Amino acid sequence: MKRVTAGLIASIAALATACSDSDSNSPLTPEAPLLQSYTLSSNDSVPEGVAYDSRDRAFYATSLQGASIVRLDAAGQESIFRAADNRASLVGTKVDSTRRRLWVCAQEVDGVDNRVWVFDLESAQLDMEFELGALSTGGSCNDLALSSDGAAYVTDPANPYLYRLDPETGTGEILATDPQFNNIVSGADLGLNGIALTPDETALIVGKFAPASLFRVSLPDADSIELMTLSGDTLPPPDGLMFFEDDLYTVSNNSVSRVRMNESFSAGEVVTVAQKSGLSTATVAESNLYVIKSEVFNFVIGAPLNLPFEIFQVDTATFDQ
Repeated sequence: MKRVTAGLIASIAALATACSDSDSNSPLTPEAPLLQSYTLSSNDSVPEGVAYDSRDRAFYATSLQGASIVRLDAAGQESIFRAADNRASLVGTKVDSTRRRLWVCAQEVDGVDNRVWVFDLESAQLDMEFELGALSTGGSCNDLALSSDGAAYVTDPANPYLYRLDPETGTGEILATDPQFNNIVSGADLGLNGIALTPDETALIVGKFAPASLFRVSLPDADSIELMTLSGDTLPPPDGLMFFEDDLYTVSNNSVSRVRMNESFSAGEVVTVAQKSGLSTATVAESNLYVIKSEVFNFVIGAPLNLPFEIFQVDTATFDQ
């Protein structure tokens, strides 16, 4: 019995020594929490889109100027995923962590086309591209949402269309169209903007910038399209949309709104909380909501950019105060 006890003590001691000598990748070493904010080094990229890769614990930010994509790891170390080459304006982006894909909306590629680019997260190579002009005349992309089967749903800010893109076949289609999607400000591309898939994947929630509104589009066939009934605070013009803990959050230039929905996602109560100005889109990272300060509004109106660009955590508890 004494020998067994002594052996057990020796084994525990050996395990403790092994743990103390192990490197930071040891499964017994807890991961450091994400930072509350991440500052981007650029002073002119206008990083409109943001997405988070849960496997590698990294944020990705697109750029309206230059067409670069930067990667920031959990510790805040920044690296170039795609170097700037001025080929396009890059806006909405989403990560498919399972399939190791980064989806990006590319506007005015080489000054002409609008496309959706799909990159391999490991190699940073462009694996696929979808030409939206092949789906509709002047087809464009503002933002997108990914389903569990790997497909992408895309908003067109200049035309009254929603697209569905299938990476397995490399083909796309017009999923839905409705006169309500039309842009009321001619030539300003202020129509459909952000898009989010409901947690049960029975519908898409789509934001229209002007007038500020949300639409529910049923899935899989978009046979029902309805303007959502909103109560509570007045909804500011929505840019990015993101579901977090069963609530929809909409990002506007200087605020974030929580939309607490009914079971059918046809109505919701809006609570708006002021934030730093210059916001565009959001992502969920390790049980927290993060938004990107991109200065898109100032960029569009030609005002000075309020630097730095950053990705920061939103305190969702403030929506209950």
